[in-house]
Amino acid sequence: MVFGAGRVKTWIVATLVGISIGIVYVLSPLTAWFVAAMWALHRYATSGLEADERRWLTAILVIAVALRVAAVAGLFAMTDHTHTPFGTFFGDEEFYLRRSIWLRNVALDIPIHSADLIYAFDESGWTSHLYVLAFAQVLVGPSPYGAHLIGIALYLFAAFMLFRLVRPSFGRAPSLMGLVLVLFLPSFFAWSISALKEPLYFLMTVSGMSLAVRLVRDRRWPIKLLSLAALGAIVAAVGTVRDGGAVLTGGGIVLGLLAVWLVRRPRALVAVAVALPIVIGATLNDPKRQIRTYSLVQMAARQHWGHVQTAGWTYKLLDEHYYHDISSIDGLEFVDAARYLVRAVERYVTVPWPWEAQSAAALAYMPEQIVWYLLVALLPIGAVFSLRRDSLLTSLLLGIGAVAALAIALLSGNVGTLVRLRVLAFPYVATLSAVGACELLTMATRREDGPVFEKAEPIWQ
Repeated sequence: MVFGAGRVKTWIVATLVGISIGIVYVLSPLTAWFVAAMWALHRYATSGLEADERRWLTAILVIAVALRVAAVAGLFAMTDHTHTPFGTFFGDEEFYLRRSIWLRNVALDIPIHSADLIYAFDESGWTSHLYVLAFAQVLVGPSPYGAHLIGIALYLFAAFMLFRLVRPSFGRAPSLMGLVLVLFLPSFFAWSISALKEPLYFLMTVSGMSLAVRLVRDRRWPIKLLSLAALGAIVAAVGTVRDGGAVLTGGGIVLGLLAVWLVRRPRALVAVAVALPIVIGATLNDPKRQIRTYSLVQMAARQHWGHVQTAGWTYKLLDEHYYHDISSIDGLEFVDAARYLVRAVERYVTVPWPWEAQSAAALAYMPEQIVWYLLVALLPIGAVFSLRRDSLLTSLLLGIGAVAALAIALLSGNVGTLVRLRVLAFPYVATLSAVGACELLTMATRREDGPVFEKAEPIWQ
């Protein structure tokens, strides 16, 4: 049989590609699986969109992947493996990676030190994400750097899932703007390449939101029941990823569904607005409920007190005399508790003020902090316009973001921890704020161009 030159070249190229894939898989199996996952993500992210938007999304995805893989490769290159088995971006990652490898060894009956066996199952810092990492390493072998690729894949899937969820309702420009913010703001970029639990938590929360939308909108009862069952399973699973995760995600979704029910019924909304202060007052008039509510505030204040005592850059929400001894919180007075609650919300938004920077790293973070201030300022505007486009999706974004933000605001007291945990609310804030930014740009352009521009479509479409 005689082959043409073109066919021979095709066979040569295919052979070389196959050999290259084999070499990559031998050296790093998770890298090969990561490439396959990114191909699937590209298909999912761009399906059903116009050609120009597909090109934008392809470029965003390629840049996002390239920067993240380069960061992991840089970590590998800069680590002295003669002194340490693997490098990490954050201190907590070593804890995750070592425990996941120990769990893998236990699953495969590979002997480990008795002390490692104890720490592998230690309740301190336990999260089901350890078993996700361990399972992956059972399949492909110890992969301390491949674990970062798992985090990257989870985070990217979550970001593009959120984009696809909001794109039909909010339009192209706000959705792309929100996606870029979530992918490329420095601190969130940093957490997206980590081996920590934040990427998995983000993906599961967005999946829960998507199921909640399907639960409400799909008119087929079998689909509703399946969505409800899947939503319940995800909320329960989120609770294993992060302490209180089920409360944060489930509470945010419930709050969002309740909010959209009220928004769609103006009379009920007015009635609730009038009755809510009365109901709260009557409820708290009961001494037993007062004690229960007061105990919850004290518990949050103790958590905050503990964070303030940690090493690093901290901030305070209570009056100064409460920080001398944690037992003094038992005597927390009503006025002091009210000040604590107000300060918690204010400091969640403002920490750290630019003039509070205490190091070069803090100064380097300030540009992102300015972006954060702008997004918070745009949030009310974006929420109003978003409610007009899709009240259900907007209410869910606000509900999940608000519950996560309030929980972190009340409990935190360390600046680094607060900045890190803003990731729990930031994607939803960024999405709604992007709508506000695009609407303001549209109105400004209309005023400049006059009646001619009024005939054009808004830029958010």
